[in-house]
Amino acid sequence: MAIFAPKCDRCGQRTRHEEKGRPLCEDCMQKMQLMLDAANENVHLCPVDSAAMQKEIAHMIVIDKCPQCNGVWLDGGELSKLTHDVQADAIMAVTRGYTIGMP
Repeated sequence: MAIFAPKCDRCGQRTRHEEKGRPLCEDCMQKMQLMLDAANENVHLCPVDSAAMQKEIAHMIVIDKCPQCNGVWLDGGELSKLTHDVQADAIMAVTRGYTIGMP
């Protein structure tokens, strides 16, 4: 039995999860599922320049981004989820900063 878990094939994070016999962390599995789901969505046109928008993942949210004007469009509820996730990450970073310097 190994002391350390193998590294995720996608991001290099240590994980004990596997997908089809390959090490794959939970975050990467979620991102892959989001991309599969996004591939089945209709392509949206940018309201600014009518270019076909591309799907990208940010904080586990599929967003539509215009390759020409770099505009980003969110579906209902995605902005509040993104805001909540960023606030939670900031709180964790501040908390880690205080605990690292403590004896």
